[in-house]
Amino acid sequence: MSIHSTLTRHFLRRFLENDLISPEADRSQLLAVVGAALFSVTLLIALFMSFAYIGLPRTPSQLALSALNDRYFYISLSMVVSALLAVAQWDSLVVDVRDAAILEPLPVRPTTIRRAKLAAVAILGGAAALIVNAMPALVFPWLLVYHTRLPVSAMLALMATHAIVTIAAGAIAYVTIIALRETLAAVFRPRSLAAVSPLVQGSLIVALGSALLLIPPSSDRIAQRVLNDAHVLSPPMWFLGVYEVMAGDIVRHAPRSPALRPRALAAESAAARAYDRRKPQFDVLARRAATASWMVILVAAAAYSWNARRFPSAALVQSRRRARWNTGRRLTRLLFARGQTIAAGFFFTLAAVWRSNLHRLTLACAGAAGVAAAVVTLSGLDLEEVSGVRDVPTGVFAIQPMFYGALLVAFRHGIRVPAELRANWAFQLAWRDRARDFLAGVRRAAIVGVVMPALLIVLPLFAYVFGLPLALAHAALGLAGAAVLLEVLLFSYEKVPFTCTYVPSENLKAFGIPYVVVFLSGASIFAGMERNALQDPAAWLRLVGLLTLITVGLRITSTRRTSRPPVDFDEAPATTQRLGLHT
Repeated sequence: MSIHSTLTRHFLRRFLENDLISPEADRSQLLAVVGAALFSVTLLIALFMSFAYIGLPRTPSQLALSALNDRYFYISLSMVVSALLAVAQWDSLVVDVRDAAILEPLPVRPTTIRRAKLAAVAILGGAAALIVNAMPALVFPWLLVYHTRLPVSAMLALMATHAIVTIAAGAIAYVTIIALRETLAAVFRPRSLAAVSPLVQGSLIVALGSALLLIPPSSDRIAQRVLNDAHVLSPPMWFLGVYEVMAGDIVRHAPRSPALRPRALAAESAAARAYDRRKPQFDVLARRAATASWMVILVAAAAYSWNARRFPSAALVQSRRRARWNTGRRLTRLLFARGQTIAAGFFFTLAAVWRSNLHRLTLACAGAAGVAAAVVTLSGLDLEEVSGVRDVPTGVFAIQPMFYGALLVAFRHGIRVPAELRANWAFQLAWRDRARDFLAGVRRAAIVGVVMPALLIVLPLFAYVFGLPLALAHAALGLAGAAVLLEVLLFSYEKVPFTCTYVPSENLKAFGIPYVVVFLSGASIFAGMERNALQDPAAWLRLVGLLTLITVGLRITSTRRTSRPPVDFDEAPATTQRLGLHT
């Protein structure tokens, strides 16, 4: 086996395995489940969206117009999923510091290492694009022309066009993220890049995650949006132009039924004129897609070639010593972190959440879900006509609990992932079974570093709707509700946060959907309680008091539990067998 093949397999395995969170960590099973789920979901989506073409026969021109919505959906889905995959592997898209430290001393040419990395990245992106687009390429074109007399060769051409355009759109989105990552590395110095890169990655996760959830409502009335100058700036719309240039006339000029009634003939003529009126715009969009694609490829190639001159060095990316703000640190310790163990849990949690790339990525994904939910909720509402709390729908109140709730659920998952697995021996040596105080610091850090920023983000929206006094009262309710949710999430946690090896949950696949249903139902119920409480100051005080009592009750119940077992910092999955030969 050649060196290139060996290194390519090594880099591909790096995408699947992660020994930085657990020595036994093997994400191949998880990715297999995710890939199978994505494959199944795309099949179900293609079947569900295509049932409309089976149940209601349409003329060829009507099919050509209505198919624009579905084609835009599939192109957008391919682009967003591919871009999300690239952003999730942000630091693994290039030869990083760890790769350089391991491979640079070996007698291997740097060009061989970089070619192997490129091959692994290309294989990963290509596999994802195939999984997302395989079933829609087979199902959608076939069911689209189900009631037409289209020849088999024309239907196969439709399938090939769908596969080519959607995979090409996903590939360009994938390369765009690589070009952005390489451009940042070429423009910024290593020290500046270490500060800028996580911010860009987090922003992209939020933007793309929100876009993924907003694809269905945005894939509507595409025939009208094609003629709108604002909507044609969307990259999926550009590739829709490519799709129509390549295969639009196949459906538009499909053989019509000779038994069409006069009304159907009139509808067919109107649809044909409407489609033909948009054909010049399709040509413009297709040229724009070609131009943008070549520009992205050239930028990616130029930036990659510039960065390939040398390997990254760990000495260059070490951040400078941060200046300490003694007054703020003392104030923080006075308000939130009294006691050494509480302060240790507080500051260590803040550092792990905001400095660890994996933990930032987890919170960014949760934030993206919250932003998408807010956008969907606010779409179609005219907030200028709101004159009081009674006029605001309950769904608007649910924005706040869903936002901080998603972040807290992500935080609960994040504490199971070690910030640095190779350094957990320091905790093992210094641990004195003060889990209660340490976890208290973790709770306070979650409130200060996760909940309060979430409340501040949505505060301007509610200040615009209600006014500042009611918005502050609403934020206070959110803070009390977040405290209750945090106590529930940490009620049965018996490890040291951010230090122990990561053990995958065995019940996630079985109880994942019920958890989501309970979360959404709880957010909706609490939103209704907030809506009623904000209409009466006495009801607001009663709700705050009730939430405070629940929090205190959960805390007392947690402290009075039976003694906890000793902390196992190197816990392995239940299926792992240890021989204990080292003892």
